[in-house]
Amino acid sequence: MKLIRLSIASFAVVLGACSILPSNPPTDAYRLPDSQVSVQFAPKPLGIVIPEPYANRFLNHQRLTVVLENNEVQAYSGVNWVDIAPKVFRDRLVDDFRRARAYQTVVKNDELINLDRLLQTDIQAYQIQYQQGKPYVVIDVNVALINRRQGNIIGASNFRQERELSSAQIETVMQAFGEVSDQVNTQILQWVRAQE
Repeated sequence: MKLIRLSIASFAVVLGACSILPSNPPTDAYRLPDSQVSVQFAPKPLGIVIPEPYANRFLNHQRLTVVLENNEVQAYSGVNWVDIAPKVFRDRLVDDFRRARAYQTVVKNDELINLDRLLQTDIQAYQIQYQQGKPYVVIDVNVALINRRQGNIIGASNFRQERELSSAQIETVMQAFGEVSDQVNTQILQWVRAQE
């Protein structure tokens, strides 16, 4: 499908004068499309914890963040994630780890469980971002795999993917977020298992 180049003005109708403050008017809540990650492993006889990622205050909320070329941060008008963005990212990552059978046990929280591995994540971008007048969905995350039994870092890496948007429609935006999430999570899965 041929991509249609959009200018910043193309998103004016959906951005409006919105902000990321919690006093915004009611919005529609969206979740990611179903995962298309297809990698499979023989499960490691280990357990891994994937807690909520770190994210700065411009990402640590339910609004869909939009970063303009002048670095102004806005929010996509009328749209919410079903949870704060870091949890949306983490929950999809946990689901993909479980479907891929990457480890015998995969959990989100570790208050009551002492497992073998910890995957720390630090979200640098989870947003629509303008580059040379064109909007992209961008996901950028730092990860560190930690051996909790020995207390050492096994490895650390960065994963970044982006996709140009062909339309300002929220359905197109969500589809792009789903595709970019699949790409990032596939890379994280393959990298984590390669560290073992």
